[in-house]
Amino acid sequence: MKDERLDKMNQEYHEIFIPAELRQRVETGIREAKKDMETERQTTIERKKKPMKKKNNKMITFAKTVGGAAAAALIAITVMANSGASIAHAMAKIPVIGAIAEVVTFREYQDSTNQMYADVKVPEVEVKNEDGTVNQESTNAINQSIQEYTDEIIAQYQADVEAADGQGYQAVDLDYQVITDSDRLFSIRFDKLVVMASGEETVKIYHIDKQTGKMINLSGIFKKGTNFIDPITANIKEQMKEQMAADENVTYWLDSDIPEWDFKSITADTTFYINEEGRLVIVFDEGEVAPMSMGSVEFVIPTEVIQDIVQDGFVQ
Repeated sequence: MKDERLDKMNQEYHEIFIPAELRQRVETGIREAKKDMETERQTTIERKKKPMKKKNNKMITFAKTVGGAAAAALIAITVMANSGASIAHAMAKIPVIGAIAEVVTFREYQDSTNQMYADVKVPEVEVKNEDGTVNQESTNAINQSIQEYTDEIIAQYQADVEAADGQGYQAVDLDYQVITDSDRLFSIRFDKLVVMASGEETVKIYHIDKQTGKMINLSGIFKKGTNFIDPITANIKEQMKEQMAADENVTYWLDSDIPEWDFKSITADTTFYINEEGRLVIVFDEGEVAPMSMGSVEFVIPTEVIQDIVQDGFVQ
């Protein structure tokens, strides 16, 4: 039965009519996008090796992305997914095994006013119950949060354009990616870059606990009543000291001459994600715990630090 369904889906897919010109543009765009993704991957590796150059690499990546082949391919795929009923229907029938949360579509806000530019991608997430039905409460909750977040970014950009009266220089880029899709956790990450005289990086990550179907923050991955803040904070401070001792170009706000700037502690709402190795990663925005020149910074927390207090299924 499964083989028959797959054969039928394959037949329907190949019967879908796509204009030759559009197909060629999409395929060309995808090939170029893959090249851009590989370039960005290599850039990311080098950036992690050289923390002080992180911001500049990010700006270069942004400059390459705006108006590039990757964006063209993405827009073309958006048109395919949202304009053609037969195409959208076929895409919707592709099975997603073992997942109860996924990005089902997205829209894109773009504007170019003189020397000011914005590209804001707004995904829509669908959360499903174990029986495959849509969990409308959780779906509405995460999409409303995403909508409010992206609306605020767009509104700020529009206000800046109006205030500049055509004389400003600004680029706003907001992109997203699903960074965790495990048996227990679904996480979608937003990276925002605002470039004016300099650049500013911020990170926003939304999480859904697949066991409950609910949105969670950092506290949601730990056992109730346990103290996760102190051990994670202590480990981050230890990593900060080790990095500063190993590289004079690395600086964190820790035991500095301006105590009010020093990093004190994480909170229950501190940004985090679980990486591909199943490790907890704590994320700080640019300027939050280090000089702006270091960009956003991340700390991988060893599993042994939290293994007795984290809930099953989140980390390895």
